[in-house]
Amino acid sequence: MGDRTVANIVNEVSVAKWTTMQPDYLPQPTSETWLSIASDFNSRWNFPHCVGAIDGKHIVIKKPNKSGSSYYNYKHTFSIVLMAAVDATSKFTFIDVGSMGRFSDGNIFSSCELEKKMVRGSLKLPSPSELPSFQHSMPYVFVGDEAFPLMCNLMRPYPKKQVTDNHENKVFNYRLSRARQTVECAFGILASRFRVFQKPFEIKVSSVVSVVKAACLLHNYLRRNAAVNVDSEDVSTGQLPKEQLVPVSRNRARSVQAAFAVRQKYTAYFNSVGSVEWQDERVSEGQY
Repeated sequence: MGDRTVANIVNEVSVAKWTTMQPDYLPQPTSETWLSIASDFNSRWNFPHCVGAIDGKHIVIKKPNKSGSSYYNYKHTFSIVLMAAVDATSKFTFIDVGSMGRFSDGNIFSSCELEKKMVRGSLKLPSPSELPSFQHSMPYVFVGDEAFPLMCNLMRPYPKKQVTDNHENKVFNYRLSRARQTVECAFGILASRFRVFQKPFEIKVSSVVSVVKAACLLHNYLRRNAAVNVDSEDVSTGQLPKEQLVPVSRNRARSVQAAFAVRQKYTAYFNSVGSVEWQDERVSEGQY
């Protein structure tokens, strides 16, 4: 069969997989689902009220015809962006695929459906509640890296200048980084299991989007049905191809004061009643 015929078959199969499997393997989470995810994050990763880890990756593609610099990213390749949130066992709970690679900062997140629902308050997140032995009401949050803005429902690490001589902030960054490993693990497994991610896609952009969405569904299917044990200290399965899945760049958007207050409360919690016995040792090793 010719290349175009094969490309059409791949696209049709990918679309069919999404249509039939998405309601079962990547549904819109409910309040009960968020509570279950938060319980798993607390027990596995010692980060209470966490409902997901967020990250984005540039998926390298062949330059589309007549696209100019629309897909040209900061790594000097052409790409579309996969923005995703995962649960405590590295299963995807939300994906947004297809943003042009030139949007390599906060514009990607601000234009995706997850951020819009977060701002509108339509994610059906549980109401804020007190943490055990901590007399402060805390919202349910996602965790992300420096590429994301600090929001009341999205925690990011302290910048370097605020952790240099501040042990408490280092502890917060370590605890957040530990919980955020789940999304890095998910991308690593996705790239190593589905070899299409090992080199640039050479099909049209709409087909790339369909293939990536189908791969994320199959990833969840295999995670759920293969009974893979996810050890809380070993999430190194799968290595990210450095040339194919590229991190999004940093975000410099301003954050609201209420979000700073939430992060400060988490910092106080992790350095008091919510501390774990090994955190000081990890921080002394530079894991923050």
